[in-house]
Amino acid sequence: MYHVVGICFEQRSSMKKPILLIAVALLALTHRSDGQQTRSVAEQLKLTRVMPRGAMVYVQANDLSALMKTWLASPVRAQFYQSASFEVFKKSHVYLKLQARIQEFETAIGIGIDEKRLSELAGRASAVSVYDIGKLELVFVTEIARARAVVSTLFKQAPHFQERSADGTSYYVRDVSTDGGRLSQQFCFAYVEDKLIVSTTEGLMIRAIANAKGSSSESLKSDVLGLAEQAAGFAAHDVTMWLDQARMNGNRYFSNYWIHHNEEEGLAKIESGLIDLRLTREGMTEQRWFKMGAGGKAEAALTGDQLAGFMKFVPASAQLVEVYASNQSESLSSAIEQSLFGDLPDDDWSPPEIPDRTSSGGDENENTRAERYSRLDSRFDIDVDDDQAPRRGADIGESSRHQTDGTREEGSEFARNVSPLLSTISTASYCELVRSKSEAGKPFVRFERAIVAQLKPDAQVDRGVLERAIVDELRARYVVAGTQPRLEWQDEGGTRFVAQALLEQGAAYSVSGGYLVLASSKEFAGDILQAARTGSATVDRGGASVEFFALIRVAAAKPAFDTLMSKLDGRDQTVRARVKSDDEEREVKFFSENLSSLVAASAIREVRLTRKSGQLTTEQVVYLW
Repeated sequence: MYHVVGICFEQRSSMKKPILLIAVALLALTHRSDGQQTRSVAEQLKLTRVMPRGAMVYVQANDLSALMKTWLASPVRAQFYQSASFEVFKKSHVYLKLQARIQEFETAIGIGIDEKRLSELAGRASAVSVYDIGKLELVFVTEIARARAVVSTLFKQAPHFQERSADGTSYYVRDVSTDGGRLSQQFCFAYVEDKLIVSTTEGLMIRAIANAKGSSSESLKSDVLGLAEQAAGFAAHDVTMWLDQARMNGNRYFSNYWIHHNEEEGLAKIESGLIDLRLTREGMTEQRWFKMGAGGKAEAALTGDQLAGFMKFVPASAQLVEVYASNQSESLSSAIEQSLFGDLPDDDWSPPEIPDRTSSGGDENENTRAERYSRLDSRFDIDVDDDQAPRRGADIGESSRHQTDGTREEGSEFARNVSPLLSTISTASYCELVRSKSEAGKPFVRFERAIVAQLKPDAQVDRGVLERAIVDELRARYVVAGTQPRLEWQDEGGTRFVAQALLEQGAAYSVSGGYLVLASSKEFAGDILQAARTGSATVDRGGASVEFFALIRVAAAKPAFDTLMSKLDGRDQTVRARVKSDDEEREVKFFSENLSSLVAASAIREVRLTRKSGQLTTEQVVYLW
């Protein structure tokens, strides 16, 4: 499923960038309201009546003309085009291919196709439907006055087009050779029933004209309205998108370029989706409705009061918050394990072949040994592993990882030890907290994690069982076999913590107001308890129930992110393998420059996501800047 909490990025996922470009554009815009009375869903999505059936994606704007004017004048636009992220995007395969296709159309029709041309042609209500991603087969419709349409640059080129007729209406068409001469397409435009229609195939133009004149019922209306009328609370705001996800999953372009590569997992459960964006001066609200296939199922839910109870524990320093309405103690035990101890390496990996460092062959140089750890790959694990230590997680494989629905499977020794305790004292609903910080003079960014678990009424925590399980896991993971360091539990300010000096790796817990708090450090546990006492963090859910909630404080996490990624990307290296000439292109580091500049250009300060299952799975994402 579309998920904003855990985000993976990779260089080959260039197709994501057009989506990001649209997102950045939308962030620059401000909301407008025309003060009209609520219209029916069919009226709000009226342009679907014009679109031929069979589209994979349909996107509409309530007032495209106003959106384009705001975007062209926005400082965000300039920031994005000057960013390292856009610099890299311009060199990507998908961008170069798209520009080549646009240039082929421009050469054939004699005018440029860019943002300013779209702004010239854009009326109020406008929409575009995409039928074939690879061939760029689409239909664009905008409501625009005839007087304005006929004086546009496009209509001035009409004498250079062939005039043809469909259903008694004239349209203009010109053949276009695309994809380096391998495809024969057409560029068509017409003015029909107060609408300008543009298409990239003649067949789509003929069908769109018939739909616009009401002489055909073969439109996209039934598909889009079929989902919109089931979507509780749906209303079309600034931008609305409908997609046939089942067809998208089978499209090779989508499979190749979709950044998350989860079309066979989360996306496979989705048949179709409806997404609506509302823009305000404070931020953007994205509302999603997904029609699930046979594999979809309802999950446990949190009430508004339960969510508020978890959120009171969130300190201002927490950068990532995830609240799960789980009903399985195994999920909670695995979440605690990951927060306190981190992930174990996969059991099925095989050690790489390590070169012989003892020889003094002619190919060796004085930097070879120093460069061994320039990247912390599996060689580092091999060198630091204690051969005498018992293997942890040898029988669990992938079980310590998040599953696609946000749960984790049981399987590790720690999880087996604490699951019986948790099943008797906890409701299994829990909140995960993460924060990171960089400290001057220290080479690493420090990550701290915590779990807040809701307890059953009158539940009594068996501290002996919990403390014994934590200490045993600490010994197994971080203590060299044969040594017996003292790992003692101590009290400080209502928090129990392990007194030790194991590379800052520790554990702490406390019971407060019907909740069990566990953290990877006593400092983080103390901040969480202090937040609960002051009750500073709140969330407005209006009493609605949800199965998942996430809060991402982008602005707070960005300084530590930039520091860490600069180190990993090697931006601070003073010695390079070779010196580049002045005319050679500068390498743009992916995380520290590409991704960081995109986040900066978007100006997003905070993101909040909620999810709930039902007849349709619904998600709401609020972006604040």
